Amino acid sequence: MDGGDAADRGDATDRGEQLRALAADLAAREDVADAWTAKSFTDRLFVVEAGAGEDLPAAVEERLREHGLRGYNEVHDVGAEGPAFAGDLAGGDRYRFVDVGARGELQSYVVD
Repeated sequence: MDGGDAADRGDATDRGEQLRALAADLAAREDVADAWTAKSFTDRLFVVEAGAGEDLPAAVEERLREHGLRGYNEVHDVGAEGPAFAGDLAGGDRYRFVDVGARGELQSYVVD
């Protein structure tokens, strides 16, 4: 294995740590119920939940864009209510974003 692979993993780890720190920061806001990172088959996802009766604040959306995150529906051309809307919850709404800087870099596999 060459040093480039280790450096790439380090960059991915740094990016993951940056996004987890952003999630913790956003989750501490009064107008955000929760925020966290997740992985899909090939993408790093960022999920934000807004409180009951509240839309995702524009300032939160702008901050996510500044960090290279775009609405899942927008990135994957999903016809949905909004570029990031992922569904209603009992206590609010969920929004899902894709880390476009790392899109397609995560690899999943199937074991036979």
